Amino acid sequence: MAIQTPASTPPISLHRHNPVRGILMWCTAAFFFTSQSAVLKWLADDIHFSEILFIRSLVVVAGASVLLARGPGMKAPFRTRRFRLHFGRFIFFSVALACFIEAVKDIPLADATAVTFAAPLLMTALAVPLLGEKVGMRRWSAVIVGLCGVMVIANPTTGIFQMAALWALGSALAYAIAIIITRKLTTSEPAVVVVWIMNVLYVVVMPVFAPFEWIVPTWGQVGLMMLSGGMVLIAQMLAVSACSMAPPQVLAPFDYTAMVWAVMLGFLVWGDVPTPTILIGAAILIGCGIYILLREAQVARAERRAQPSSSES
Repeated sequence: MAIQTPASTPPISLHRHNPVRGILMWCTAAFFFTSQSAVLKWLADDIHFSEILFIRSLVVVAGASVLLARGPGMKAPFRTRRFRLHFGRFIFFSVALACFIEAVKDIPLADATAVTFAAPLLMTALAVPLLGEKVGMRRWSAVIVGLCGVMVIANPTTGIFQMAALWALGSALAYAIAIIITRKLTTSEPAVVVVWIMNVLYVVVMPVFAPFEWIVPTWGQVGLMMLSGGMVLIAQMLAVSACSMAPPQVLAPFDYTAMVWAVMLGFLVWGDVPTPTILIGAAILIGCGIYILLREAQVARAERRAQPSSSES
């Protein structure tokens, strides 16, 4: 009989199958990401995005370092054997941001946003060949219905068909691949390690732009960037943790909740009254989300009931 050596022992996955909790985390992360986007709206006209990312990422690294010290330890990021995946995640998230910025230079924001919401469709599709996940008709239907709701809200113009929209589509594709990589990483890496490494890479890379674009910010602008960093820390921790609890095709439709949060924040902060079209689109998104949440809870209950019977047989 062959003796199983430690080298041949299969790695223990850190994934915990809890789709309902993962969905709730993903929606909460979408709220914090949208909130920090509202903060960045005040900064983007005066400060280059690389400077914003640098200071924001410094705050995230500081917060994540505290979580590391209280959890897996400060040495944990340096013990990773998956740095290529970490670096790939950083690259694809950076490409997604850069492509989106290029898109909004030539087409309206609503049009660019509508195109980038192809990301959930791409996430669902890519989960099959890259992760070996199974995607049923119900999940495909939920993603497509959610996309319809987003299109109703965004009300894109003919600008969506311009060549510049390819930048927005590139952003959606890069984002979808980044989420797939995140799902792969969370099999072996704690969420705080994933967040810490990515933001350290931002801190290292962003100063490359310093001689060309950076300015001395006011204390008020620094405060807003630090607030943005705090929101991003919470959002990234929640999003990465969600990826460890549910596969991308389950989380994908809840990317659309960002549009609902954006409408709510627009009303509360800037007094933008939602139009009937926005309310109809939001109702479609909320209904779609409630359906998926109830469906995943039903599936989880069925799996829990099946486990004792299968263990007894």
